[in-house]
Amino acid sequence: MELAARLSLMSFEQACRAVVSTLKRTIPLASWAVTRHDGDRQVFVAVEDDVYGAVAGDSRAWADSFCRSMVAGETPPIAPDVSAVPEYAARALALGLVVGTYAGAPVRAADGSVVGSLYGQDPMVGADDLLRHAPLLELLAALLGQVLQGDQREAEARHGAADLCWRATHDPLTGLPNRVLFSQRVQHALAVRRRQRHPLGVLLLDVDGVTVVDGPDGPVVDAPVVDGPVVDGADGHATAERVHAEVARRVAGTLRAGDTLARLDHDAFAVLIEDGGDPHAAAGRVLDCLRAPVEAHGASVTVHCSVGVVELPVDHPPTDVDAVLARPDAARYSDEHAVESPVGVHDLLPADPALRLLGALRWAIAAGDVELHYQAIVELGEPDVRSFESLARWRLGGRWVPPEVFVPLAARSGLLPALTAHLMDTACAQLARWSADPGHPGTRVGVNVSPDSLTDPAFPDLVAGCLARHGVRADQLVLEITEDALLTDLDAAAVVTARLQALGTPLSLDDFGTGYSSLRHLRHIPLATFKIDRSFTRDLDTDPGAERFVAALLQLGRDLGMEVVVEGVERPGQLAVLRRLGCRYAQGWLLARAVPAADVRWTADLDVDAHDRPTRLDCTSVC
Repeated sequence: MELAARLSLMSFEQACRAVVSTLKRTIPLASWAVTRHDGDRQVFVAVEDDVYGAVAGDSRAWADSFCRSMVAGETPPIAPDVSAVPEYAARALALGLVVGTYAGAPVRAADGSVVGSLYGQDPMVGADDLLRHAPLLELLAALLGQVLQGDQREAEARHGAADLCWRATHDPLTGLPNRVLFSQRVQHALAVRRRQRHPLGVLLLDVDGVTVVDGPDGPVVDAPVVDGPVVDGADGHATAERVHAEVARRVAGTLRAGDTLARLDHDAFAVLIEDGGDPHAAAGRVLDCLRAPVEAHGASVTVHCSVGVVELPVDHPPTDVDAVLARPDAARYSDEHAVESPVGVHDLLPADPALRLLGALRWAIAAGDVELHYQAIVELGEPDVRSFESLARWRLGGRWVPPEVFVPLAARSGLLPALTAHLMDTACAQLARWSADPGHPGTRVGVNVSPDSLTDPAFPDLVAGCLARHGVRADQLVLEITEDALLTDLDAAAVVTARLQALGTPLSLDDFGTGYSSLRHLRHIPLATFKIDRSFTRDLDTDPGAERFVAALLQLGRDLGMEVVVEGVERPGQLAVLRRLGCRYAQGWLLARAVPAADVRWTADLDVDAHDRPTRLDCTSVC
């Protein structure tokens, strides 16, 4: 029992050595060993051998091993006199071994399969009392099997943790760093710049659209170019992914070894240029490399893109990572660069495009010009739509400014509380209009809430006032929060969310799995729903690992008694997998796009196939 306790604390190799050493002292055979199966080979893991010359790491064919016939049950596991067992004697003769005694036991995995052998042998004939050691050999072999299973579980856990870490910091399509990892590298580069006074540059590449110049059915004339790649047909999604993968490959080929290329979003890439590189020259190389069409699934695709540039010279005052990442966006969406070269040059002067964009955003919030579009959350077993997510949209100078540009800008400038209040009021007003229609009395709308709202004691009063002003039931307004909202002050957030729960307003955790929360937040925050981020849905119909991961999250929701919404449903194959997994709620442009309230459809087409909708990756739609 003492040995069993010690084995449980060891790795498999350590346990093998301990068992062999114990048996060598306990049962006087010339050789004791533990082996593992490796295909058709038997590999020695641990061995103490006085006669045969075997050492750890040696191997031999499994077909030539005494252990094979022992495992197969063709010969007894313990033979004090091998010559009395014709099969053993013949095998010893064929191998040129002098064996008088053999004793062995199989090492089995949890499913009962044999993964190795524990055995001893000696050229001398042993005593008949060797048979009394059979229970000991079986016990030690079983213990080794348990230790091996523990090692395998630990290895799987490490691999799973590494895979989750990689998924959290990389884009699965291109393998490039994502926004999280890129931000960390920019933060490090800024720290190095402050110490060593190295210049720093950032490029933001936006794939504005693609045109199919020549498709599989012939040339396409005047194909539309809009805010996001558009390709028609069943292969549209695959074509768009092929385009983005080729963009990543070409851009990477223009960069220096020390530059960092990242994919921030579906249509947005970024480049960090350190050690004195010229970002303007790099922008020119990037644009040049994308001039040639991309061949994708039989189509010749022309890529339309723009590049924002920010340069921090060594004498520029210190700045932070958010400012660096926001400024190329601001350069591309400012009036100054709206009709100029696709390379938006940003010089960080006080009167820069970011400030002009900020002024326009402040006015738009005050004037109520930031509007809401609504995307249906579809219950897969019901055609009638009852729930929507509201998504902020802002048009400046006739062009949509992506939320990933103006929302972070509002957060950094202190405008987010005002923006949240405006969007909540807009959503409640629309809910009141829909609820007045006898056909839509129980409609629910989700509104994205800023992280700071969850620690603001006045926020529940703001919600209650908005509901009362428009005569909307509390359970119709769903407050969607991100995982980052739970990191600042969990105790304060628990107090605010408890008041919201008492008010009757449900909470939904958006983009679950992409932030830094843990399961303890699901215990302490009264969440009614969590939404599985689209990054976990992207490969759902092509990657069995992604399917298993989503299945686990769906089961987690069931076990916690929470509704689970799967985001990013873009292909019929993804929808088919979700149905097979028993998913109840889904969201994505395959089922419904984000549209103005006047264009909302109240019946979902649940019989979509690959030809029903054009494939579209829309950088202005966060769905």
